[in-house]
Amino acid sequence: MLRPGAPSLPGSLSAPLTLEAIESVVVWLLWLVVGLLTLALLFNALRTRARSHAAILAQLRSTSERPLRPVIPIHRQSPPSLVVVSPKPPSDAEANGRAAAIEQWPAAPTAGASDVPIRAGVSVLGPLTIAGAKRSRRGLRAAALELIAYLALNHRQVQRDELLEAFWPGLDPRRTRTRLHQAVRDARRLLGDAIASERDRYWVDRDAIDIDLDQLERLLAEARAAKDDNVGQRLLEQALALFTDEPLAGSDYPWAEGELRRLRATQVELLERVGRNLLARGEPRRALELAERALTLDGLNEGLWRLALEAESALGLREAVDERYERLREQLGERLGLEPDRETRALHRQLLAQA
Repeated sequence: MLRPGAPSLPGSLSAPLTLEAIESVVVWLLWLVVGLLTLALLFNALRTRARSHAAILAQLRSTSERPLRPVIPIHRQSPPSLVVVSPKPPSDAEANGRAAAIEQWPAAPTAGASDVPIRAGVSVLGPLTIAGAKRSRRGLRAAALELIAYLALNHRQVQRDELLEAFWPGLDPRRTRTRLHQAVRDARRLLGDAIASERDRYWVDRDAIDIDLDQLERLLAEARAAKDDNVGQRLLEQALALFTDEPLAGSDYPWAEGELRRLRATQVELLERVGRNLLARGEPRRALELAERALTLDGLNEGLWRLALEAESALGLREAVDERYERLREQLGERLGLEPDRETRALHRQLLAQA
């Protein structure tokens, strides 16, 4: 930057300032201010650069002093075949007969069998579970799972309007049809052509996939037709083992209430029948476990209370028999204002007399 010349000032204080002298003084002062600002900016830049270099050196020094950490490779796992999983470890009583009950259920692929197609399966006798799905559930809408559950519980072709009213009651069908079409597409991503349709009707091709509800009905029919008691008991235990929890546990489908009540009643009946047979065969501990399990589903069923009382008596638990009977009396009195029925009272007296 060129420095201006010194301003030309008058020789004495009494001499008047000329316009030229004033302009030269102003120019000189402006030059001085600009020069000072330039120096300040240069100084600030140099100081910032020095700090940056010092920070980099300190970071390099600390890095060189630290030991290197080993790099752990990340292995991506393949997506699971189960779409909806709510695992619950089975008790010893539930495990008995489970292996036989799932012989027809889709098995996981074994080594060397990757070229064998896996048969898909849908389970509704517990949390809604889909095995052997074609694709992952990632990005899947909840309506697709609800559609699969609805069709699995119904052994018929279901009209579109019925599905719209069940899933979106009271909403404009012109808007919910699009949701249903998307749910059908998503369901087919999982089960392929097993989700069948024709015009405005939808159903599950039960020849293409396994549904535990169908297997339950087959086992119950075979048990009714069995002429050998041991064969019948084995079939009933296999049917009971299909129930991994309450039907559709963890789901909230208002349209399913009626069917779920029927399935829970079937589950309770199976628990009592299998428990009675176990008690008759001299296995009171297993019978007691099944009675307790059934009472969690139907706490006012006196037939289940009687089974538990008999099992405890067979185990020599006299005090437990008395305590259980008193609990039954309290529950019936508080909830229904009733006493145990005649059969239960007679059984209680009989068990106390035997003890």
